Formats: sequence, structure tokens, C-alpha cells
Amino acid sequence: MIRRPGHSVNASVARQPGGLPAVTGLDLELAVANVARWGGDAGLFGASLTAGLAAAPDAPDTAAIQDLAAVAAWRAGVIGLRKDALRAASSCLDTGLADAVGATLGMPGADVAGFVEGQRTDRFFWPAWQQLGRAYLIARIGGFAGLGGPWLAHPGDVIAAGDGRWLVEVGEELWEVDADLFGHSVSQAADDPASTGDPGDPGDPGDPVGTPGVRVVSVPTSYLLEVVREAG
Repeated sequence: MIRRPGHSVNASVARQPGGLPAVTGLDLELAVANVARWGGDAGLFGASLTAGLAAAPDAPDTAAIQDLAAVAAWRAGVIGLRKDALRAASSCLDTGLADAVGATLGMPGADVAGFVEGQRTDRFFWPAWQQLGRAYLIARIGGFAGLGGPWLAHPGDVIAAGDGRWLVEVGEELWEVDADLFGHSVSQAADDPASTGDPGDPGDPGDPVGTPGVRVVSVPTSYLLEVVREAG
């Protein structure tokens, strides 16, 4: 159980303690710096990429290395790379690198094709969780500003704003949360949801649909929001 911001799927994964292997076609130092700058976990990126490269049957070419790096960065929490990472994973499958992608993601290579397909319609899809038959925690997001989080006030009402997106009232401010299986971003929202209505009836608020079966919960005793998959 994670008690700080983080995602359950990576809660017990070891981070990279040392240097990365030397590879041709990728500036690893720059890649690690970019992952950290984009809000990802540089240690997890290093561990994931190292595992993927080690599982490749032969020395991967430059394109394959870059694809595995995209997948590793996404797994490390860079949510903005989600689409690129899914494309990269599909490309690796086409070139016989299922085991390398699986090692990068932390799953058997035989599960990768199903994972990629599931992710196309469900950004919180993870094969090992599909048969649980109960509610489970996907992530904890946010936190008190005094402890490194974004918020000075307790998060209140949460409003669905689209697939993997929610608006959160925090004191007098409105914040936007964007999340998927591996990562999330939190930023102040540009617009009040009440001002965004149906074009045919501008006086009424819109009715955005969130991710089916997934909700974000404001916990009374914490500054963290919980992203939860409901049972069934």
C-alpha cells in the first residue's frame, strides 16, 4: 500500500542503483535528465530500460533502443509519452522483441500484445489485475505543499473531465489531474467546468464522461487523492 504519491503497479519495483549500460544511438544521460524533467522516476527508467536491453535476443538496432527507451520512460511515469510508447511497443512486437518489451514493462513477453491492445481502450489496464474481482487502488496523487505536493488546502469535490482526466476543487482553486496506469500530471485548470457547456445549450454545464469503472476519491484524512478501480 503506497502512502505517498505513486502508482501501485510500480510500488515494489526496484530502482536502478548504478549507471546505465552504454548503448549506441541513444544519449542515456540526456534521456535520464529528460525523464526527471518530465516528472518521471529516473531510477525506474534506468531499471526498466536495463531489463529490456538485457532481454533482447540480439543487440538491438538504434530504432529498437529508442523504442524501448520510450516504453521505459512511460513506465517511469512520463504520462505524455503514452501514445508514443504504445506505438513503440507495437513496433517492437513486429520485430520480435516481445520479451524485451515485457522485461521493460515488468511482465512476461507473452502478455505484451494483450497489454498493448487493452491499453488502447483502457489506460488503466494491467493484465494481472483483470481477474481480481474486487476494488483496488491504482494510484495516489497530490499531497500537501509543505511535504512536496501541489496543494495548500485539502482537495474537495472531484469532477470527471474526460478519459483519465478529472477536475479537483482545492480551496478557491481548480486543478486538473491527468492519470494513467503508470503516471500522472497535476496542474491548475485553465477553465471553470461550469463555463464549458454543450454548444447547443450554452447555459447548461457539460456532462463529461470519465474512464468507466475508475474514480478519483478525496480522502478526508489526507491531502492525497486516490485513483480507484471499482469492483466489477
